[in-house]
Amino acid sequence: MKYLSGLVLILFSMTVFGANYSVDIKGMTCQMCVKAITGELNKTGKVEKVIVSLEEKKATFSELTGKEITEQEIKAAIKKAGYSATQINKVQ
Repeated sequence: MKYLSGLVLILFSMTVFGANYSVDIKGMTCQMCVKAITGELNKTGKVEKVIVSLEEKKATFSELTGKEITEQEIKAAIKKAGYSATQINKVQ
């Protein structure tokens, strides 16, 4: 029983909490770039806690609970903002 409750907890945490992402972005030069990328990622309705760093040329965010975002959706959102995603990393 002890092992079963531990397994249930692990499975619950895997399904309730979405993945975290780190995306390298090409073309950002100013704070308006940061604002545009943040806005487009938020418009997908599948992410939260979006942080875009101009200095690191990177965006980080988490999937919303129960939602999954694909790499194609991430690339499309960043492209719509006028930039390109050069590398997408799923971080656990």
